Amino acid sequence: MARPPRPRAPATRLAHVGRAVPRVANAPVAPPLYQSTAGRFASLEQLEAILAGDEPGYFYYRYGTPNHALLERTVADLEGAAAAVAAASGMAALSATLLALLQTGDHVLADRHIYGGTYALVTSELPRLGITTTFIDPAAPDALAAAQPRTRLLLLETLTNPTLRVTDLPRLAAAAHERGLLVCVDNTFTTPWLIQPLAHGADLVWHSTSKYLGGQSQVLGGIVAGPEEIVARIRETATHLGVAGGAFDAWLAAQGLATLALRVERACANALAVARHLEQHPAVARVHYPGLESHPQHALARQLYPHGYGGMLSFELAGGEAAARAFLAGLRLIEFVPSLADVTTTVTYPLATSHRGLPPEALAAMGVGPGLVRLSIGIEAVEDVLADLDGALAGV
Repeated sequence: MARPPRPRAPATRLAHVGRAVPRVANAPVAPPLYQSTAGRFASLEQLEAILAGDEPGYFYYRYGTPNHALLERTVADLEGAAAAVAAASGMAALSATLLALLQTGDHVLADRHIYGGTYALVTSELPRLGITTTFIDPAAPDALAAAQPRTRLLLLETLTNPTLRVTDLPRLAAAAHERGLLVCVDNTFTTPWLIQPLAHGADLVWHSTSKYLGGQSQVLGGIVAGPEEIVARIRETATHLGVAGGAFDAWLAAQGLATLALRVERACANALAVARHLEQHPAVARVHYPGLESHPQHALARQLYPHGYGGMLSFELAGGEAAARAFLAGLRLIEFVPSLADVTTTVTYPLATSHRGLPPEALAAMGVGPGLVRLSIGIEAVEDVLADLDGALAGV
């Protein structure tokens, strides 16, 4: 016989007010935000069934939420992957991946042109765990000659940051698999709208969802996608490390994905126009953009990126650091932002931001010099972007 309800004190009623989850027959148009750190359970048996995967449900924020699950399903689908796991940032996703797949004594091969944050991770943190890294030139015919018996991973980027070198994924993935290596690719610059690295031989692909996937500089997050078994190992490690992102960030990133195609298509068109314009400017020594016929890997870019060459480009000013400072000071529309992939066009100076503190020899190998400026092209009317660039370059 059920116990009859008893009157509750005001403090109890206040604590429980608004806790009832409404039950409705129809679904909302936009996915709701599940801003709750834990789930409630009707019984111990229900908890055990959910943890065992026998029933759908969510346990605790660090293990995932419906918002994380939606983002993971969407990115996995876009990348052609079996599964994905979200994390608090792109670097958190990569850190969890490396710690899940490597152990003391292992060795990593990495593109020498790789993002500064990745460089810092593999040179400053992994050595403390007894994991070493050798940097390679992916364009070299014998790019993987430095592989060792304990080499486990090859770290690549689809387009390198900030010099926009095109990675020959089919060739490198085939060579890596011959040596038994896993191929892990950062697809942040290009997004799955332009290329799906798994379709070109990669084993894992990761993103900073803070960039194009979110799209409006509102999100902090990362995600890695790949085979179910490997992603499950990464998810377990990410849970142990506590690098889960917030539900709000996952919710925002999922909303941003709805306009990914439109934003990337417009950014690609604008970036090509900007690159062609800058290539003709007397103050510009060189433009790095794979859509230009002058780019040394343009033919490879056409093969790998049939839908566009991305919204990122960089260029070198003939006047070096002094010219770069004058250029940045002369901009009016384009803002200095140490990130990328907003809907507005932004600029950054890699030596002071993404590649700050890297040793001179590493910067030289990457081709990052004092006159290098990186642009993230947005979706504005391109004539306004060109006018601002011309105005700033006039003062160089």
